[in-house]
Amino acid sequence: MLRVPGDPDAHMARLQATLELPGAEPVQGALADLFGSFGTPHATLKRTALHLAKGRLSAHAARWFEAQLDQAPLPAINPLATRWSVLAHPSADISTRARRCSVDDSRLLAGQAVLAFEARNQTAQNEFLHHCVTCHDNLAFMLARRALRQSGAALPADWEAVSLQLEQPRETT
Repeated sequence: MLRVPGDPDAHMARLQATLELPGAEPVQGALADLFGSFGTPHATLKRTALHLAKGRLSAHAARWFEAQLDQAPLPAINPLATRWSVLAHPSADISTRARRCSVDDSRLLAGQAVLAFEARNQTAQNEFLHHCVTCHDNLAFMLARRALRQSGAALPADWEAVSLQLEQPRETT
């Protein structure tokens, strides 16, 4: 892909490979590379790729890609690129959480945190809470907290402190 970024077969093979991986992020990253390499003359290729990937994308990402079907190639830096993109790079105007971890990562971490809470594994809980604060991962925290509250768990003070910290507006520099 790096040697011949305009090879449609390489892009389609990569997209097919990402469809075998769990989560949406690898698929979106491969699709962002494809859409960044091909423009209006390759609308059919882009449409085929999007059709293959659409079921794995979030609704808003699918809409963004659909809007680009008959357009020029995406810029090298764009909000559709992910950590899995090889040719494209994620833009800085996405959330801190999205730059540091994907939705797939947040869901996985939330599930692990719930298990750690149920197992009374304080070390794992502390690592999760540290991750949430450091990466400003409101999604992971919200998913874990909601699951725990639905199970009737009373959250300890450190969970409430992290909740308050994540609710604070972030300073912009």
